[in-house]
Amino acid sequence: MKLNKIERLKAQLAPYDFRERLSQLDLHVLDDATRFYLKNYGIYNIKLRPELFMIRLRIPAGRIDVQKLRFITTLARQHALEVIVTVRAQLELHGLTAENVLQVWQALHDAGITTLQTLTDNLRNIVTDPLDGLSEASVIETEPIIMQMQRRFLDNPEWMGMLPRKCNTALCGMQETPHGFMHNDICFMLAQKEGRYGFNLYLGGKNSEAAQDADIFILPEAMPELFEAVAQAYKAYGLRASRAKARLWHLLQEIGMAAFRKKIAEFYPHALQPKGDFSVIKREVTEWTELHDGSYAQCIRSRFSAVDIDMLETAVTHAEHEELEIRLGIDQNLYLCGVRERKAVTHVRGACEITACAGGRYCALSLWEVKSETAYLPLDLIEKYHIRVGFSGCLKGCGHHMHADIGLVGLRTNLFGPVQKAARVFLGALWSREEAAPARLLYYVVPLEHLDALIRAIIDEFVASGESDFESFSRNVLRRYREPFLTLWFLAKLYVREEIMLKGSEASLYAKLCEHPDFPQHRDDANYTKTIRMLMHALWDRPSI
Repeated sequence: MKLNKIERLKAQLAPYDFRERLSQLDLHVLDDATRFYLKNYGIYNIKLRPELFMIRLRIPAGRIDVQKLRFITTLARQHALEVIVTVRAQLELHGLTAENVLQVWQALHDAGITTLQTLTDNLRNIVTDPLDGLSEASVIETEPIIMQMQRRFLDNPEWMGMLPRKCNTALCGMQETPHGFMHNDICFMLAQKEGRYGFNLYLGGKNSEAAQDADIFILPEAMPELFEAVAQAYKAYGLRASRAKARLWHLLQEIGMAAFRKKIAEFYPHALQPKGDFSVIKREVTEWTELHDGSYAQCIRSRFSAVDIDMLETAVTHAEHEELEIRLGIDQNLYLCGVRERKAVTHVRGACEITACAGGRYCALSLWEVKSETAYLPLDLIEKYHIRVGFSGCLKGCGHHMHADIGLVGLRTNLFGPVQKAARVFLGALWSREEAAPARLLYYVVPLEHLDALIRAIIDEFVASGESDFESFSRNVLRRYREPFLTLWFLAKLYVREEIMLKGSEASLYAKLCEHPDFPQHRDDANYTKTIRMLMHALWDRPSI
């Protein structure tokens, strides 16, 4: 098999052995090979912005000692860095340069804060619910399991940078959670079998796909061993010819889940048990959650993943004074745990339900400045109805736009006049259930200035449906119709400006639209393509200047 260029690099020099060269690097002049090796140490740089560096910190289970968080905030202020909370409950330090990146990196490691294996072809930070072990909904505390799992691969030459591609892992030991986990490559979800709680295993999730049932149940004490067996099977049999087709999902597509179970069995010395009963249900995001000891956890919102240093220092100081715990969530928010009195320490305006990529300020690949352009969304309705929004600045999908109720990808277009910012719009992921499914693409391009109106029309339809939440609306209403018809339907609502609702068959609803005197009709319009195009231009064209 012909190996891709990254695999050839690994064959020449193992990423673990690269650390001997770190102190000798000229960071002003980097090639792609060196950039790959640096990623294994949590240091990120790309040739589009060669003057800037980022460091990603590994924070297993989102749990971080308050004193270490104090150290991070002090370091960030000292070097004028900006802090991002990632969807893997980690922190990123942005604004580093060739002059200080290794100095900051070394200071972090001297303080016991690791950045190892947080980027590129590694087992990434293992995540869980931020209230793991604290909430009354927590049946199995997963953090001790996660630490056992991490010890098997972290700073280990066998594992550092040696997977075919990145591999994300999640554990959920909660009966109720507002968070989605089924986009992970390896996903363990609370389940019950023969009177005992354990986990069902789901495999192959990624930004554009949901993890699929592996039909395996595992008890908590055996989790680390099974996790390593799954990872070993992926490392041994994963596809390495093309970087674009090297994730675990691609291997499962090629050989099938049954065959991969046999690969797992090669590295797991015990019999694999069939799955148990899926035992996780969704609850809504709330600012305050009562914990099992009678205290509370406060969700402290980031600014769509960005964390102001002053706010972070305020939270740390309060946690030190009141002997509280601070955790990071995969929703990119902070959780202040153990609060006795429900009095907000700090408050950032924004919707808890929006997950966002770093955006153009921090990432050269993003076509949007996501943090500020959330202002084009109906944040009031998103928060009121607890609608999950995933916002990615490019097609890499770091905002998990295909694992949300409404997903957005930043683009630019000249279809409606002069070049302007626009979004690709996805709708209706089933992200909290065992039968998970990614969102469907409805609009290839919507001008940024028209996003608010379109999303409001979608939310109005959801509210009128009477469904309990948007995911139920997606499952029970939206999934009854084909994508082309839904694309047409929401445009028609904006165009005819009348109260029309998704009730009835596609044929009857289309006939009702055609009764409107202004509605455009085209003969032989396969999948409504001509009508959709006409409506888009009628609604969104800009006059030429």
